[in-house]
Amino acid sequence: MTRGTRKIISIFTTVLAAFFLPACGMAIIPVPTSTATASAVPTLTATPSPLPTATAIPTPTPTSEPAWYRTLSPSEANSKYQYAQVTNPHARVYPTFQDALNKSFNYGHLPYSPAYVAYMATKNQDGRTFYDLATGNWMDGQDLQLLTPSRFSGVLLTRQVDFRFGWVLASTQSVNAAGSAVRAYSRYQVVHEISGAEERPDYVAIGADEWLPENSVAWIKPQVPADADPHYCRFLYVNLAQQTLSVYNGCKLVFATLISSGADPLPTYAGQFNILYKVDYTTLQPPEGSITQYYLEGVPDFMTYYYNLGFHGAYWHDNFGAPASHGCINLSLTDIQWLYAWVNLGDRVIISPGK
Repeated sequence: MTRGTRKIISIFTTVLAAFFLPACGMAIIPVPTSTATASAVPTLTATPSPLPTATAIPTPTPTSEPAWYRTLSPSEANSKYQYAQVTNPHARVYPTFQDALNKSFNYGHLPYSPAYVAYMATKNQDGRTFYDLATGNWMDGQDLQLLTPSRFSGVLLTRQVDFRFGWVLASTQSVNAAGSAVRAYSRYQVVHEISGAEERPDYVAIGADEWLPENSVAWIKPQVPADADPHYCRFLYVNLAQQTLSVYNGCKLVFATLISSGADPLPTYAGQFNILYKVDYTTLQPPEGSITQYYLEGVPDFMTYYYNLGFHGAYWHDNFGAPASHGCINLSLTDIQWLYAWVNLGDRVIISPGK
């Protein structure tokens, strides 16, 4: 299946998409209705999230030959949209370019804040920049802050390994047996455990006389997890404690990455599920009665496994390796594009509390 043909997979899954609405907020969002007079601005209670700052991906630590993984290139994530945060909670949304240019009274507002929009093109006139949104509406650039999505990506294994590996979660330094600093490690740097080293409580050996604090790394064990369903050899395994995703095919690890699961008070719940449907782009907003507010356009590669809880790309943050969502499982745009292409309807999903 090519990306250009990705839509809701079948008539059955289309019905599911219309039915499953309440948790993460996946819904088919109608284009805001234009009115002859300015519509009322909704009461806003949420504070806009900080703009994500793309983290530079450092050179991985040297490993013994042959190489055991490769990273996905961010250039492989070919989104048809670009993205922006709405910086003005009273920003106007116009149905046509001419309305936006003339600041006409034919406008509406986005339903919630913080709000993020997807756009396809821009138009400059009279010293102003206007944005053609994915919804077909227009916004003035003075109300938007352009975003650069995270460039983080996971790893595709090129051969099977038996050691633990993972990603450094924040800038830190390794130490030797004497406790002296050895070298600096950057966020998202890949490291792996070595065997045969002296054991040190709460530390993991990553080189000759070199250790990192165990809790400074999100770890992946390549072996099939003990709590996996023995009847499945093709499955997705989420470790909530480590904030990682492992993908198995033929009971062998083929891909691994960092995720962001649900943050309090909307956690991601453990259990065993199956992929129900897939849709290439959607809009997320809270269900009626939700205690949170958000509006997210053009969310890529949504794959649900329970009601409207699912995996999807997150362009609005760079917090992978820590809980950050409203209950869904966030991945970088690069990772989710690979996963969307790999996953089949019915594939097993195991969400483990981990440790």
